[in-house]
Amino acid sequence: MAIKRELSSAFHCIWESIVSFLANTQLGEQLFANKCDVFFSSDIFEKLNSLNKQLQGKDSDLISSKSAIAAFLRKQQLYMNNIRCCVFEQLPCLASVSSDLQDEDLALYAEYMENMHADMQTRFSDLLMMVIPTWVSIPFKVNVADIDISLQEPLIELQSDEIMHAKFKDGKYNVWKTNDIAIKYSSLWDKAQLYINAFLRSYLVELGFSCVSQLLSKARNRLDIVKRGDLRLSLTLMEPDITKLAEQHQRQRSHLIKMPISFFLFKLHIPF
Repeated sequence: MAIKRELSSAFHCIWESIVSFLANTQLGEQLFANKCDVFFSSDIFEKLNSLNKQLQGKDSDLISSKSAIAAFLRKQQLYMNNIRCCVFEQLPCLASVSSDLQDEDLALYAEYMENMHADMQTRFSDLLMMVIPTWVSIPFKVNVADIDISLQEPLIELQSDEIMHAKFKDGKYNVWKTNDIAIKYSSLWDKAQLYINAFLRSYLVELGFSCVSQLLSKARNRLDIVKRGDLRLSLTLMEPDITKLAEQHQRQRSHLIKMPISFFLFKLHIPF
């Protein structure tokens, strides 16, 4: 397909304006001739953008990344089979130009999806082959007798911890990413942390650059963010205990108490 990868998923939304702007030009004629390719690319890049968002964020780890990639690979097979059967419900942009599609277009798109599926399987083969222990993914539901004997006792302690159990039930809280899990259940954490690590991606680098750009503004361009710790505070996942910090802060006495009585007499113009 003569379509550049830089085409955005929203390209089809302004299609008429682009065609009108490039009217009577060679580029406009080539673009109009590849209209179906453009709309197909818009659908595919929209799917890829959705996958990319799932692989980013502070809560992303190897477990969630594996699930997202495995699901996307299965979806690719679905798209490939549906394209060959002229079913475009999952590809709304392509469905809008279905009347213009030819058999060779469908064959080309199906081949494209097949090649992408093979490339992604090779690219993420190590992640897809990774076996995640059940006690890591569902620590409060797994049978203790089914795991390694060296982890049975600490897992029983974790399953009996009502506070951790309540956080796990919440659904918004990953029990392995709590601040005290590494201290209270160190033997479990030594094994589980291998699967809680962030998926290798450019998100962490981009986050660091964004923080540096914000810190090194015109008003703060002389700050040494590395030595001062500003960058570390911006990138850390740890949440400060505001209540504890407030309790440890020493309250300052009023300045009025420290001032001698002669100061007030002077202000009131009273001789002393």
